[in-house]
Amino acid sequence: MKKIYTSVFILFVLSVFSNLIYSQTLSKETTQFIDNLLNSSYPEKNPGISILISENDVPVYKKAFGMSDMESGSKSDPENLYAIGSMTKQFTAVGILCLVNEGKINLKDDIRKYIPDYNTHGKTITIENCLTHSSGIPSFTELKGFDKIYDKKLSKDEIIKYFQDEELMFDPGTDFSYSNSAFFLLGIVIENVSGMTYEDFIQKNIFDKAGMKHSYFGNWEKKIPLFTTGYESSDNNSYAKASYFDWSWPFSAGNIISSTSDLLEWNNALVNEKLIPVSLLKKAWSPYMLAGGVNSNYGYGWNVTQLNNYTIIKHGGAINGFLSDGIYIPEKKIYIAALSNNSGKSPDEVTNKILFKILNTNDEDPVTINLDKSAFDEYTGAFEVNRGGGRLLKNYSAEKQYRFISNGGDSLIMSRTGGGKSGFFPYAKDKFFLKKSGKRFEFIRNSEGKITAMEVYDYPVTLGPADICQKVNIELPTERKEITLTAESMKKFEGEYELQPGFILKFFVENGNLYVQPTGQKTLQMHPESENKFFLKEVDAQAEFVQDADGKVNSMIFTQGQKFECKRIK
Repeated sequence: MKKIYTSVFILFVLSVFSNLIYSQTLSKETTQFIDNLLNSSYPEKNPGISILISENDVPVYKKAFGMSDMESGSKSDPENLYAIGSMTKQFTAVGILCLVNEGKINLKDDIRKYIPDYNTHGKTITIENCLTHSSGIPSFTELKGFDKIYDKKLSKDEIIKYFQDEELMFDPGTDFSYSNSAFFLLGIVIENVSGMTYEDFIQKNIFDKAGMKHSYFGNWEKKIPLFTTGYESSDNNSYAKASYFDWSWPFSAGNIISSTSDLLEWNNALVNEKLIPVSLLKKAWSPYMLAGGVNSNYGYGWNVTQLNNYTIIKHGGAINGFLSDGIYIPEKKIYIAALSNNSGKSPDEVTNKILFKILNTNDEDPVTINLDKSAFDEYTGAFEVNRGGGRLLKNYSAEKQYRFISNGGDSLIMSRTGGGKSGFFPYAKDKFFLKKSGKRFEFIRNSEGKITAMEVYDYPVTLGPADICQKVNIELPTERKEITLTAESMKKFEGEYELQPGFILKFFVENGNLYVQPTGQKTLQMHPESENKFFLKEVDAQAEFVQDADGKVNSMIFTQGQKFECKRIK
């Protein structure tokens, strides 16, 4: 009995000591700020988030919010496991560097040395090009038709055949476009060089060495303890289980399942040289310079940017039903890991605010300066978009897209192909921002002082290089003209149309108007411009209903930046 009391006392002391450690470096005010932020962002009845913050390798904040499984009513737990999506790329990159450290791979090697039959279209694509998204290989997740096959189990050879014959978007090393395909190939390189499966190699050389005892590889047949259920937004601000996908696709680009505690073990193992020497880690955590000295803001599997006097090493992940984010600030030895089973709310909305708070950096919008209205016309015009979300536009759309700057009389207005209109505010000479967005814009002038382009980037972290949008000589869009149709004539358009698996556009007539409700979003009125063409006023989007020879409407073309052929399913 005495021993039992002693054990209880020891556990109590350890618990108190643990709580003291967790509160050593975060002030009560900062802790309360984070609590309030996460409580409001992830309400207890919604899918949730687990978040861990460490300093000097030790957790100083570790909590969970929301639900891990809505059907059973299970609350989120700090030790829950989540699919981490593209954060997997860090592990693949370090797996490659383990082989580099062993002298089995050189970063400048042509990938055909390890995958001889791969179609490089006559170009030399190096291991480093694949690590830095400078290979030019289109990402298979954005190729046409992917949404029809991502739930099918394919062999690795079949997946490679799916993307390898697509033309390169640029000569390797000359540009940047985020590529899941390139990281898929790196997994094949690891297998071919090591003679092990990718999963066995990562388990032995990373998970085991780092002490990651609760990390796994995606597998729907195997029950994984504490693995959360993934959710995506559904109708009427509700949630539905995430649409199914087959784990053969993510592979070395996104197939790891982990916890915030294990991700801390991972980061600690890296900075303490348990996995690779610091010289190789330094390369991974240094931005790769593209041809011409352009900063890619990306190393090997991590974003790498500067925020004031701090280096921000960061990467997120997204896969059906799950979103993740990880940040490391080496100058302060602070690590933030956030894992969520809610694909409708990006964790970086909270991790960025936490980052600013911890660094005591202002995250408010810049202060607007006065701009003489006589200068408005100088900034107006159309600027061609090249990239979005780290990918070149041509990876996912054959349609050109533009940012339009127009003179609104009292202010400048920005709109984008497929988007809505926003106030465009100056905060310095030639520098502008959109409120509450993190978007920054800087106009570029030629030697004669004439505006020729606009640089676009995200604050605090841009995925890939800034987008240099050249000014083009096209007319600014005009207001669409609305006509009047009878409710009876629009009834034939009512129904549900599948834009992508799991994403439905529901059209219905009410009070003499046609409305659309996208999955998980609010209802909007469609405005007719012809008998079968409609447009939205909130954003640049149009719907064209297609009638068969017998007059039935079985499909619809939805255009918002790019065209989607939507089959009527109900």
